[in-house]
Amino acid sequence: MIASPYRSRSASAGDPIIIYGSRWCGITMMIRRYLDRAGIPYRFVDWEAHPEVRSELEWLAGGRLASPTIKLGGQVLVQPTIRELEWALARAGYR
Repeated sequence: MIASPYRSRSASAGDPIIIYGSRWCGITMMIRRYLDRAGIPYRFVDWEAHPEVRSELEWLAGGRLASPTIKLGGQVLVQPTIRELEWALARAGYR
């Protein structure tokens, strides 16, 4: 049997999904709504309400603030489409 690279990791409570964004950002709201409907838990960090995370967010997003920036199973997604998010969820074992 050949192991699939998409199932190399399984999701666990030790690897939470973290969404960095702002409450007014349409893409952030779309991503959060998608995860809510799919029943996938995540932690939302509003970078405007928590300015101490801005430097980490800028580092993750390549030197600029990008909303949303998502940490998921060892991956970092910057302003992903739903298709990119689905691929990352599958790769991390959430789907």
